[in-house]
Amino acid sequence: MCKDYVIKKIGDIMNKSIKTKKQVSKTLIKLLNYKPLDLITIKELAKKAEISRTAFYNNFNNLDDVLKYIYQNAHKQVFKDKYSHLSYVYSDEHIKDMIHFFDKNSKLLLVLIKWNLIELIAKYNTEIVLSYTQHYKNKFIREHAFYFISYYHGSLFNICTYWITNGKQESIETLFKIIKEFEKIKFIQKAT
Repeated sequence: MCKDYVIKKIGDIMNKSIKTKKQVSKTLIKLLNYKPLDLITIKELAKKAEISRTAFYNNFNNLDDVLKYIYQNAHKQVFKDKYSHLSYVYSDEHIKDMIHFFDKNSKLLLVLIKWNLIELIAKYNTEIVLSYTQHYKNKFIREHAFYFISYYHGSLFNICTYWITNGKQESIETLFKIIKEFEKIKFIQKAT
Protein backbone atom coordinates (compact mmCIF):
# COMPACT_ATOMS: atom_id res chain seq x y z
CA MET A 1 0.00 0.00 0.00
CA CYS A 2 2.86 2.40 0.74
CA LYS A 3 4.30 1.87 -2.75
CA ASP A 4 0.93 2.69 -4.37
CA TYR A 5 0.66 5.86 -2.27
CA VAL A 6 4.11 7.02 -3.39
CA ILE A 7 3.30 6.31 -7.05
CA LYS A 8 0.03 8.27 -6.72
CA LYS A 9 1.83 11.22 -5.09
CA ILE A 10 4.46 11.30 -7.83
CA GLY A 11 1.67 11.23 -10.43
CA ASP A 12 -0.12 14.09 -8.67
CA ILE A 13 3.07 16.18 -8.61
CA MET A 14 3.73 15.50 -12.30
CA ASN A 15 0.15 16.43 -13.24
CA LYS A 16 0.37 19.64 -11.22
CA SER A 17 3.65 20.51 -12.94
CA ILE A 18 2.13 19.93 -16.40
CA LYS A 19 -0.89 22.04 -15.48
CA THR A 20 1.36 24.85 -14.18
CA LYS A 21 3.52 24.77 -17.32
CA LYS A 22 0.43 24.99 -19.52
CA GLN A 23 -0.98 27.88 -17.46
CA VAL A 24 2.28 29.80 -17.60
CA SER A 25 2.68 29.14 -21.33
CA LYS A 26 -0.84 30.28 -22.16
CA THR A 27 -0.44 33.41 -20.04
CA LEU A 28 2.93 34.31 -21.55
CA ILE A 29 1.49 34.08 -25.06
CA LYS A 30 -1.37 36.38 -24.01
CA LEU A 31 1.08 38.89 -22.54
CA LEU A 32 3.26 38.77 -25.65
CA ASN A 33 0.31 39.91 -27.74
CA TYR A 34 0.73 43.42 -26.36
CA LYS A 35 4.08 43.52 -24.57
CA PRO A 36 7.66 42.53 -25.53
CA LEU A 37 9.35 39.72 -23.63
CA ASP A 38 11.96 42.00 -22.06
CA LEU A 39 9.20 44.05 -20.38
CA ILE A 40 7.42 41.04 -18.89
CA THR A 41 8.47 40.12 -15.38
CA ILE A 42 8.18 36.74 -13.75
CA LYS A 43 6.22 38.40 -10.94
CA GLU A 44 3.68 39.74 -13.46
CA LEU A 45 3.50 36.44 -15.34
CA ALA A 46 2.98 34.42 -12.16
CA LYS A 47 0.27 36.79 -10.96
CA LYS A 48 -1.60 36.68 -14.30
CA ALA A 49 -1.21 32.88 -14.46
CA GLU A 50 -2.56 32.68 -10.89
CA ILE A 51 0.43 30.75 -9.57
CA SER A 52 3.12 31.58 -7.05
CA ARG A 53 6.60 32.64 -8.09
CA THR A 54 7.84 29.50 -6.36
CA ALA A 55 5.62 27.41 -8.63
CA PHE A 56 7.09 29.24 -11.62
CA TYR A 57 10.67 28.54 -10.50
CA ASN A 58 9.82 24.91 -9.77
CA ASN A 59 9.09 24.54 -13.48
CA PHE A 60 11.21 27.15 -15.31
CA ASN A 61 14.43 29.09 -14.76
CA ASN A 62 13.39 32.16 -16.74
CA LEU A 63 11.07 33.44 -19.47
CA ASP A 64 13.28 32.02 -22.22
CA ASP A 65 12.68 28.57 -20.73
CA VAL A 66 8.93 29.14 -21.06
CA LEU A 67 9.31 30.08 -24.72
CA LYS A 68 11.48 27.03 -25.31
CA TYR A 69 8.87 24.82 -23.62
CA ILE A 70 6.08 26.32 -25.75
CA TYR A 71 8.05 25.85 -28.95
CA GLN A 72 9.22 22.32 -28.16
CA ASN A 73 5.66 21.19 -27.44
CA ALA A 74 4.33 22.78 -30.63
CA HIS A 75 7.19 21.20 -32.59
CA LYS A 76 6.64 17.75 -31.06
CA GLN A 77 2.91 17.82 -31.91
CA VAL A 78 3.63 18.17 -35.62
CA PHE A 79 7.02 16.53 -36.16
CA LYS A 80 6.99 13.90 -33.39
CA ASP A 81 10.23 11.91 -33.82
CA LYS A 82 10.26 11.94 -37.62
CA TYR A 83 13.71 13.57 -37.73
CA SER A 84 15.18 10.36 -36.38
CA HIS A 85 15.10 9.11 -39.99
CA LEU A 86 17.38 10.94 -42.41
CA SER A 87 15.08 10.12 -45.32
CA TYR A 88 12.40 12.27 -43.69
CA VAL A 89 14.51 15.42 -44.16
CA TYR A 90 14.49 14.88 -47.95
CA SER A 91 10.81 13.95 -48.15
CA ASP A 92 7.68 15.71 -49.33
CA GLU A 93 6.23 14.82 -45.93
CA HIS A 94 8.85 17.04 -44.29
CA ILE A 95 7.87 19.98 -46.50
CA LYS A 96 4.18 19.41 -45.78
CA ASP A 97 4.82 19.08 -42.04
CA MET A 98 6.82 22.32 -41.99
CA ILE A 99 4.04 24.20 -43.77
CA HIS A 100 1.47 22.61 -41.43
CA PHE A 101 3.55 23.59 -38.39
CA PHE A 102 3.67 27.23 -39.47
CA ASP A 103 -0.01 27.23 -40.40
CA LYS A 104 -1.10 25.65 -37.11
CA ASN A 105 1.17 27.86 -34.98
CA SER A 106 1.02 31.07 -37.00
CA LYS A 107 -0.54 33.14 -34.19
CA LEU A 108 2.26 32.22 -31.80
CA LEU A 109 4.98 32.63 -34.43
CA LEU A 110 3.66 36.02 -35.57
CA VAL A 111 3.72 37.30 -31.99
CA LEU A 112 7.32 36.13 -31.68
CA ILE A 113 8.21 37.76 -34.99
CA LYS A 114 6.54 40.97 -33.81
CA TRP A 115 8.99 41.19 -30.89
CA ASN A 116 12.00 39.99 -32.92
CA LEU A 117 12.10 36.62 -31.18
CA ILE A 118 12.01 34.47 -34.30
CA GLU A 119 15.80 34.00 -34.13
CA LEU A 120 15.38 32.54 -30.65
CA ILE A 121 12.77 30.16 -32.03
CA ALA A 122 15.02 29.28 -34.99
CA LYS A 123 17.71 28.44 -32.42
CA TYR A 124 15.32 26.13 -30.52
CA ASN A 125 14.31 24.55 -33.80
CA THR A 126 17.95 23.94 -34.73
CA GLU A 127 18.66 22.41 -31.31
CA ILE A 128 15.79 19.95 -31.73
CA VAL A 129 16.84 18.84 -35.21
CA LEU A 130 20.53 18.84 -34.27
CA SER A 131 19.86 16.31 -31.51
CA TYR A 132 18.70 13.84 -34.18
CA THR A 133 21.56 14.34 -36.64
CA GLN A 134 24.10 12.76 -34.27
CA HIS A 135 22.32 9.43 -34.83
CA TYR A 136 22.45 9.55 -38.63
CA LYS A 137 24.70 6.95 -40.23
CA ASN A 138 26.15 9.48 -42.68
CA LYS A 139 29.41 10.62 -41.09
CA PHE A 140 29.63 13.77 -43.24
CA ILE A 141 26.20 14.92 -42.04
CA ARG A 142 27.12 14.20 -38.41
CA GLU A 143 30.36 16.18 -38.75
CA HIS A 144 28.64 19.11 -40.48
CA ALA A 145 25.23 18.89 -38.85
CA PHE A 146 24.67 22.60 -38.42
CA TYR A 147 25.34 23.27 -42.10
CA PHE A 148 23.12 20.35 -43.06
CA ILE A 149 20.25 21.73 -40.98
CA SER A 150 20.79 25.22 -42.34
CA TYR A 151 20.70 23.94 -45.90
CA TYR A 152 17.76 21.55 -45.73
CA HIS A 153 15.75 22.88 -42.85
CA GLY A 154 16.65 26.57 -42.67
CA SER A 155 15.40 27.37 -46.14
CA LEU A 156 12.00 25.81 -45.40
CA PHE A 157 11.86 27.64 -42.08
CA ASN A 158 12.57 30.95 -43.84
CA ILE A 159 10.06 30.33 -46.62
CA CYS A 160 7.34 29.46 -44.10
CA THR A 161 8.23 32.49 -41.97
CA TYR A 162 7.86 34.71 -45.04
CA TRP A 163 4.55 32.99 -45.87
CA ILE A 164 2.93 33.72 -42.50
CA THR A 165 4.28 37.28 -42.29
CA ASN A 166 2.65 37.96 -45.67
CA GLY A 167 -0.72 36.75 -44.42
CA LYS A 168 -0.57 33.25 -45.93
CA GLN A 169 -1.67 34.58 -49.32
CA GLU A 170 -0.95 31.24 -50.96
CA SER A 171 -2.84 28.13 -49.95
CA ILE A 172 -0.94 25.34 -48.24
CA GLU A 173 -1.10 23.33 -51.47
CA THR A 174 0.21 26.24 -53.56
CA LEU A 175 3.09 26.89 -51.16
CA PHE A 176 4.01 23.21 -51.33
CA LYS A 177 4.01 23.38 -55.16
CA ILE A 178 6.19 26.50 -55.10
CA ILE A 179 8.76 24.76 -52.88
CA LYS A 180 8.72 21.67 -55.09
CA GLU A 181 9.24 23.87 -58.15
CA PHE A 182 12.31 25.43 -56.51
CA GLU A 183 13.65 21.92 -55.94
CA LYS A 184 13.14 21.10 -59.62
CA ILE A 185 14.89 24.30 -60.69
CA LYS A 186 17.84 23.48 -58.42
CA PHE A 187 18.04 19.98 -59.91
CA ILE A 188 17.76 21.23 -63.50
CA GLN A 189 20.41 23.91 -62.88
CA LYS A 190 22.79 21.23 -61.62
CA ALA A 191 22.20 19.11 -64.71
CA THR A 192 22.84 21.96 -67.17
